Formats: sequence, C-alpha cells, structure tokens
Amino acid sequence: MTHIKAVLLLITLFVTGNAQATFTKATEYYDKKQYEKAFSEFEKLAKIGHKSSQFNLGVLYLEGIGTEQDLVKAYAWVKLSDENNNKEKDFLTEIEDYINSEQGIIQAEANYQSLKLKYGTKAIVEKYKPELTDIKVEKNRPKPVKYSPASYPDRAQLSGIEGLVTVALHVSPSGFPTDMRVIEEYPVRYFRRNTLKALSSWSFEANEQGLNELYYYRMDYQLGDSEVERLGELKQKALDGDPTSQYLYGKYGEFDGMSHAKKGINFNQNQWYFEAARNGVVNAQHKVADNLLEGKGCTADPEKAIAWLTIAASAGYKPSKFFLAKLSYDNGNNEQGLDWLIQSFATEDTNLSYKLIQYVVDNDIQGVPPRVLKLHLDRVLDKGVTNPVQVYYFYAKYYERSGDIAEAVDYQTNAINELKDLGEKNIPKQMDDYLAHLNSKPT
Repeated sequence: MTHIKAVLLLITLFVTGNAQATFTKATEYYDKKQYEKAFSEFEKLAKIGHKSSQFNLGVLYLEGIGTEQDLVKAYAWVKLSDENNNKEKDFLTEIEDYINSEQGIIQAEANYQSLKLKYGTKAIVEKYKPELTDIKVEKNRPKPVKYSPASYPDRAQLSGIEGLVTVALHVSPSGFPTDMRVIEEYPVRYFRRNTLKALSSWSFEANEQGLNELYYYRMDYQLGDSEVERLGELKQKALDGDPTSQYLYGKYGEFDGMSHAKKGINFNQNQWYFEAARNGVVNAQHKVADNLLEGKGCTADPEKAIAWLTIAASAGYKPSKFFLAKLSYDNGNNEQGLDWLIQSFATEDTNLSYKLIQYVVDNDIQGVPPRVLKLHLDRVLDKGVTNPVQVYYFYAKYYERSGDIAEAVDYQTNAINELKDLGEKNIPKQMDDYLAHLNSKPT
C-alpha cells in the first residue's frame, strides 16, 4: 500500500485486560499480508489517540484491506489523524473525489465529528485526567547528618534574585556524596557553584542500598520573609492559560510553599501539569505520566500513565520513550524495550544520558552499540560531574564491553581511588570484586 506510513515508532499500551498493541507489530502484520490482524492492531492504537495509527486505519478503510471498504470511515479517520494540522488536505480531497456525492461527504464529515468526540486529542486528554489527591511522594532524597548552609551568592543577593538548584547524586557507604550533577537550576548560573561547594562538604545517612541508588537534593535560595508569594507573575500567566507558564508553575510552585500554607492553599502540581499537558506541552505530559505511575499527588493509575507516555513519546519526547523502554523490559518484552531504548539515546539531554547509561549498566542490557555509550559518557563527563565514582565505573563497563581490558582496569581503579580520596574506608565489595574480575581477564 502506498499510503501506509512506515515510521519507526514502537508504541506499547498496557490497557484493560492486559491487551497489548504495538505500531511495529501492526506494520509487520501488514508486510506479512496478515491484513485483518494489522487492522485490529491499528484500531487499538487509533482509539487511544495515536495519530499515525488513525491515519493508517483510514487508509485500510479506503483500500478495503483487512476490512470492508468504507470511504466514509476512511475520510473520518484520516481527517482525525490530521486534527488541527491541515497536512492531509490534498489526500482528503482525493478521498472526497472517491466518495463522489454531496450526501456522502456530509456523512463523512459527521462521522469525523463523532470520532473526534471519542478519540480526538481533547477527548483522549480528558479521559486520562489525573484524580488529584493530597498524597505526596518525595523524590529519593538523602538525609544529611553533617551539613552547613550554602552561602548566598553576592551577585544574586545584591540583585535581589532568588532561586533553586536540584542536584542528582549517589551516596557512598559512609555517606559521602558522589557523582553530583546539577539537573535543574532556576535561574541559571547564579546558585550552581555554591550549591555544589556546600554539598561537597556534607555527609549523609549511611547508604545501605549500594552506590547505584540515585538520590536528589534541592536547595532553595530565598531572601526575606519565606511566607511572601514569589511566583505571583508566573501564576497569573498560568491562570491566563499560557501552557508554558502552566508547566513552569507546576514545576516550581512548591517554591512558594510557605506562602501557600499561610493562605491555606493546598498546592498540587498535577493540576497545572495537566492543564499544560492538555495544551500539548510534552514535558508536562511526561510529568503527569510519571506522577500517575508513582501516585504522586494523584491516584496511581498505570493505564492513564501509559496513555500519557504514548502521547509524549509519539511527539518525540525522549524521557517518555525511556519510560516505555523500562516498562517493556519489566514486562519481558526485551526486543520492544531495546527499540525504545535506542530511540531514547537520540538525546542531547545529559541528565537523560546519565539515566540511560546507568540503566544499561545496572541491568546488563545488550544491544546498545558501544560507540553510543561512549558518546553519552563523554557528554556527561564534559558537562561536569563532582566526585565521579559511578561515571568511572560506567567507563570501565564500556571498555570491558569493547574488549579493552587495560582501560577498563584503569577506570575501575580510578573509581575506587575517587572513593578513597573522599575518605571512604568501606569500599563496596562489588567494586573490589569487579576490579578483581577485570584483572583476571587477559589484556
């Protein structure tokens, strides 16, 4: 068929009854001339708002493949796939010519309007709205046992600038922070250095989970009365319906936590993420999905979460593709997981790069080209990592995969020495064991 879009996009949906529908499975069925199965798979995806599947379903109706020919339904599904974009105008005109009757075209338009009410973008978004709750799930946050406040940067203080910094880190067995990376700062450049300097001198509660456990720590920088509302302008833009402001207010609204408490406001970021998500902000769509999976500020609902991940991934958002990769692996579909994972690596976001590398290493995922791992490792290190213990370990794993055992030994030795330089006396057994493993291999 000339109209089928052979796009490389693998969608997995965990829906009621554990049915699974994949876009590549549907196209494979079509290529194998198993047209009725292809039709069934495209229909499942089309009904949760997947635009490419809606288009393909329309084409199948047009050509009578896998189902009876129905020009009215063909027009309706193709137009739904092109909702608000006007990219298929010529194709729709072509289908109108096939219909060749005014009454038929009126019927086709009515069918489109009916489908739009059920499976259009707005309908799908409304169907998957989170059910808000007061339940709060904190990010994996380490408990400091020795710390001193970060100094307020002079330049920011003199200019009356406030902000926040979130750092991702690992914690050694004795509580030393390693592999610290700034993953969020607002505004940029003002508070990063002082945050990392302060955290470098801190120690945290002893970590019994192992160095692979990832933690997050946020520092807020505020001047004057903490009960004063600081994000009023951003909030007003969000209330006025600006999608980007809705997302940002959902992300940073807790910065006004004391002000909310004073006014008796129960701030829930999902309220704002959802408004931004329904307006097409993919970052917000991903955050809604993440919170739905964890039950953060809403009732946990995997089906809704998967739908949002699907929508964001269909728009090319790499973190959502990574989530779908992990869900695929968790459900035993390694081929599908690898497909999503490879797509996720097409990112320039170093924070996502780090998560991808750690996932591949921790789970011994095979199939990711070594050169891809090396590219992302170099990018992470170039971006800046304080006390890079895990990063050196990842390099060792990369070089072992590549067959360069000498380099692997050097990097694993560097990882252990980095820990010792921090003052760590309880080197994790698995780190020494891995070094011994490498030394036992021929170089």
